[in-house]
Amino acid sequence: MERLRVAIIGAGGRAKSHFSTLRKLSDRFEVVAVCDLDPSRAEEGARYFEVKAYTDLLDMLNSERIDVGFIAVQAEGHHPIAVELAERGIHILTETPIAITNLCARRMIEAASNNGVILEVSENVPRWPRERLKQTAVRSGAIGEVRSFYLSYTSGSYHGFAGIRCIIDAEPLSVRGEFPDESTGVIERAEMSWERGISGVYEFNRSRGNYWEVRGTKGEVRGGEIVIGGRALPIKLRFEGQGEERRLIGAYVEAHPPIAWENPLRGYRLSDEDDVARADAWVSLYEAVVNDKPLSYGPEKAARDVEILMAIRESASKGVEVRLPLEGVTEHERLIHEELAKVYGVDPLELTPHHLRVRYTLPGRLRELMYYGRTLRSPLF
Repeated sequence: MERLRVAIIGAGGRAKSHFSTLRKLSDRFEVVAVCDLDPSRAEEGARYFEVKAYTDLLDMLNSERIDVGFIAVQAEGHHPIAVELAERGIHILTETPIAITNLCARRMIEAASNNGVILEVSENVPRWPRERLKQTAVRSGAIGEVRSFYLSYTSGSYHGFAGIRCIIDAEPLSVRGEFPDESTGVIERAEMSWERGISGVYEFNRSRGNYWEVRGTKGEVRGGEIVIGGRALPIKLRFEGQGEERRLIGAYVEAHPPIAWENPLRGYRLSDEDDVARADAWVSLYEAVVNDKPLSYGPEKAARDVEILMAIRESASKGVEVRLPLEGVTEHERLIHEELAKVYGVDPLELTPHHLRVRYTLPGRLRELMYYGRTLRSPLF
């Protein structure tokens, strides 16, 4: 089997979660270099793979033969690095979100398309085995026709939109957002109209955390269970092997007829749901590069997840309904770009890897705009 040569760009916590997964996929990938502005993190990652450490991205790109660049830096650095990789003919896997705004995501997609490289996104939520089981259940007609949903997501709303979109297999048409009084515990909220007459409610609800329901004419998906005929059936995971050989091979509910999802990567020692999700993203990229197969998620879906959030915040700020897809630049995006320009001294769309050599702590106003859509009296983090 052909092996693709991987360079890891950013060696913090998100990148480290991929290290063991990449080792398990060693028949498809060979890590050849690790780069991070922090020398200690770069060295730690390099020792893990027994490769060379770099603190300068361009130095690494000029020194190594690379097939795939894995971007795991802060999200505002995704698009300039992706453009640099694309222009060098290097395929890309990026961590989430794909970018900080819809405009930055489109810049990445355009660069990949213009240079004939594959861009995949490591969006984990719809790739979790429990979510695959939910998708399977809805596709089978187990809950009938989807009518509505409720979504709360507090650790990256784009993840929640990815999860819901993949379950109901539909796209939003319009949103009407609001910023409730933060003392309610709801930071942002939106009523949403989707294809096929589906309606939905999204919240950043601190009391609900990450939770979602999908309601159909015959049943519903509710958190970690599927309700059919009034019976709540818990979603269960199936494993085989013990210890280091333990692997997650599928998910199921004990329904009649049975509903099950089998892990197509069960031949690898993937031990938990995130391990499966990470492996799926890597194999998706591999199969697209080597065998010209379609991506299992892809940049267009990831960009839409960000676009939905931009639309909700634009609607909440202006008090009007916003239709999708977006046309032009939203005020929310303009504010984020304005704040980011204060950090780097240039428009974010003009950022290059050279600008990313600046070390900084994300300014409070920018952080709140990115995470909450507005500035809060009492920031959550």
